Amino acid sequence: MSFKEKLSWSALVTIVLVWGFYFVRLAQMAGDGTLTADRSRWLLFACVIVLVVSHAVSAVVAARSGPRAEVAIQDEREQAIALKASNAAFLVLGTLLGGLSAFAYVYAVKQPDLLGTEPLSTAALIAVNGVVLALALAEAIRHLVSVVLSRRVG
Repeated sequence: MSFKEKLSWSALVTIVLVWGFYFVRLAQMAGDGTLTADRSRWLLFACVIVLVVSHAVSAVVAARSGPRAEVAIQDEREQAIALKASNAAFLVLGTLLGGLSAFAYVYAVKQPDLLGTEPLSTAALIAVNGVVLALALAEAIRHLVSVVLSRRVG
């Protein structure tokens, strides 16, 4: 398994676990009625820290587990895989952000009273978490496509 493939596997697993935990916990807090902007912000901050640390640790482990020359070299096959994976991720990201924008418009027009007494706070919380979800899914797709193409081509 190449260095890039190891990184993609670790990133895919980390993204799914960390952001999966984040959104499940967010849904639990929303269901309990304990969701606030501060709690959401601290949960987001903690998940980002865990994500960064786990990516750094997995990169060090992947770099030490293979030959040093392999870490620095990116051949044409790996470049093509990265390009195809990035294209798929960009398509997913654009689609999700477009869908989020359409949802936000329809939500604001059809249900303005559902935002509560502080609409800006609630709307910002929904928008930020929608963008985080779109970015997390796009990155997961990018790494998934990269892993699939590495396995298929390599």
